[in-house]
Amino acid sequence: MGIFDRITAKAMPYEDDYYDEDVVDYGEYDETGEDYPESEAPVSSIRPVSQAPEVARIVTVWVANYKEVRDFAVEFRNGLPVVLNLSQADDAERTRIVDFAVGLCFGLEGDFNRISDDVFLLTPKSVKIDSHGSEAPHTFA
Repeated sequence: MGIFDRITAKAMPYEDDYYDEDVVDYGEYDETGEDYPESEAPVSSIRPVSQAPEVARIVTVWVANYKEVRDFAVEFRNGLPVVLNLSQADDAERTRIVDFAVGLCFGLEGDFNRISDDVFLLTPKSVKIDSHGSEAPHTFA
């Protein structure tokens, strides 16, 4: 036995005889299927997946000071879009209210959009907004 034969014998110590044992003779099976009656299984009808309910109303609020943020926060938390008008608020209050509104949108994974200098749109996660303007919405997802 040469060196090559000894290396080959150590590399392949097992024989492949076990592969021959698992051969199945498919000639034993009945191809016509005459022994089994054909029956149909009960099938349920295909129904569309239910989607989020359509928004039937949009809440519009005029907030003049920070004490009034609860008015729109509860509505937004309940899944309604909110148009927030800050035209009656002074600059310091406006900054606090906008910070609160952005945090509210972030916490509930909604969107915050500027409509004009004093008007903002808060949309919940279930509402999709198509924006065609120059400013893209702030998505907190």
